[in-house]
Amino acid sequence: MLGVRYSLFDIKHLFFTMDSLTHICLGACIGEIALGKRLGKKALIWGAVAQSLPDIDIAAGLFVSPDRDLLFHRGITHSLIFAIIVGLLTVLLARRMHRTTILPAGLLIAFFVSQIALHDLLDTCNSYGTGLLEPFNHTRFSINLLYVADPLFTIGLFVATIFLIFKHASNLNRKKWAIGAIFLSVLYLCFSVVSKTIIDNRVNANFEATGLKSEKYFTTPTPLNNMLWYIVAEADTEYYTSYSSVWDDGKLPLNFTGHKKNYSLLNNTIDHNIQNNLKTFADGYYTIEAFNGTAYLNVLRFGQVQGWQNNNAPFAFSYPLVNTRDQYLLLQKGRLAGWNANSVKEYIKRIAGHKPIKTPH
Repeated sequence: MLGVRYSLFDIKHLFFTMDSLTHICLGACIGEIALGKRLGKKALIWGAVAQSLPDIDIAAGLFVSPDRDLLFHRGITHSLIFAIIVGLLTVLLARRMHRTTILPAGLLIAFFVSQIALHDLLDTCNSYGTGLLEPFNHTRFSINLLYVADPLFTIGLFVATIFLIFKHASNLNRKKWAIGAIFLSVLYLCFSVVSKTIIDNRVNANFEATGLKSEKYFTTPTPLNNMLWYIVAEADTEYYTSYSSVWDDGKLPLNFTGHKKNYSLLNNTIDHNIQNNLKTFADGYYTIEAFNGTAYLNVLRFGQVQGWQNNNAPFAFSYPLVNTRDQYLLLQKGRLAGWNANSVKEYIKRIAGHKPIKTPH
């Protein structure tokens, strides 16, 4: 298993950059609707800031080990108690900075607390997992409706934000643009619910038809869309993965591929703290592989390297179970380099329901 290593902070920063654009634009649009008449374009800034506050935990990577950082991200700063406390503190800051503007306390409280809470709830829509009830309960919530970066969900919010930035504050269409953008994103989210329902029903029907027994399974969107879905189902000694588009012929069986759990390899690992942190992060969905004498834990929740073409493709999130001060997240070689004009074309065709061109194993 060949790979290139990047620091976990660099990888998480990449995901943060993609995801933060959605929160910034959504916050700006809500800011225009709620505070635009009172604060003008400053409302956009307050909305963007409020929506971005939970992601201050990105800085944790500078101070904690990579395995702990995985759990800290989307932890306490993404909890509902954080939304209330920090929301109230932001209200005090806003009233102090706008002393000459009439800003009802109730309006500001509702605005800032709901903005931060909305960030948290939106993050539960993808596969990372969000600690809504921290620090009282360490459960991570994830409903797997959206990929962490989905351009179709964000595009309307982005266009509306650009309009709001450059159009004059007195423009009568400002609120209409903001409301329209949010409506499009909500509509897209509703389509994700429909898509997930179709795929889940298809998976359950395949279980009954093939006799495959699975104690638990999940479905989640593949990168940048909500029409092609990645499926992981647990069996006794292995996990099964498959891919299905909402445009596939539902009468055809799903092509499941088995991946051995290999949990016995954990006996050869050195640091059990790292191991336990990664198990928690994986939410139980993980396999173990050995390479050059080192065991690697694959987190199945984050998909495979172009697995839509080859179900035996390596998993994108693979972590070395070693006892060292300088641990690195292993990304399989080719995760990025394997994408080219032809693979993008094939990916679009697969989303549309066409069978992929088989790649060599």
